[in-house]
Amino acid sequence: MKRFLILLVILFVAGVGHLSHAHPSAGLVVTEKGVIYFVHSGVGVARVETNGTLTYVKRSKGGHWLRLDAEGKFARTQPKFFERITPDGEKPAIIFADGGAPIAMRRDGQLYFGSNWERGDEHPPGGLTVSRQTVDGKLSVATPELAGLLRNLNEGVTGLAAGKNGNLYVASPRWIWQVNATGKVQRVTSTPFECADGSPNHKPEFRGLCATPAETIYAAATGCGSVVAITNGSYVTVLKSELPWSPTDVAWHDGNLFVLEWTNPNGHVSEGWRPRVRKLARDGKITTLAEVKEYLPVP
Repeated sequence: MKRFLILLVILFVAGVGHLSHAHPSAGLVVTEKGVIYFVHSGVGVARVETNGTLTYVKRSKGGHWLRLDAEGKFARTQPKFFERITPDGEKPAIIFADGGAPIAMRRDGQLYFGSNWERGDEHPPGGLTVSRQTVDGKLSVATPELAGLLRNLNEGVTGLAAGKNGNLYVASPRWIWQVNATGKVQRVTSTPFECADGSPNHKPEFRGLCATPAETIYAAATGCGSVVAITNGSYVTVLKSELPWSPTDVAWHDGNLFVLEWTNPNGHVSEGWRPRVRKLARDGKITTLAEVKEYLPVP
């Protein structure tokens, strides 16, 4: 126990400088075989087997986002601004973002990310709009229109998810947007989501998103401590986390919703950030699949 406490102190001291002005990760993916990967901010990328065994496959003091390249389009290619953490040639490929810009992966091999594109040739990660990278390395802006809309609202890109028919879903702190294959942008609801009484914040502070094959959108409303589903332009709360937990990312697999939650994600790292993964099954049952209570070293 003494050794474990010392290790926690070392990790905390090492991580505070990097994380003190940041937020815990919104990185969660589930493979077709049901294996879960999530980013444990300040530690690395964790893997949860279907039997519940948790190991770490990568060490990183930062780390925010994780996305699944189901078709393995980047299985032998490294994205310009991000990192493929699966072995060369392995499918599916797992893409890891050490910084704070959200990422999304379409099955056709287009990698989308929050960027600070400013009508130039560079597309550094950021929150002004959304850019994309093809497997051959070509960079382009996904939609010039989005940057102006977000600027007028004084908001930035906080989450991304790929849907069907070339649709891309974009979260800002108060809104969810749809960008279609031609780059046209529209809000998916006419009014912003409002937190219920007793929520940590008044604003939803949307983070992670996912879209089902039927195009139902699930969003982690981190500021509200809840997960909402958006269907036909209407919000419905489908999961409410108990304090101090709050969701930061969601993933859809085989009719079930997987949720990454953190303790105190709306606060400073000194308040204590600790992750867990829960599953909201199709029958409404909620189970905890993994909860980090101690540090496990990367092999």
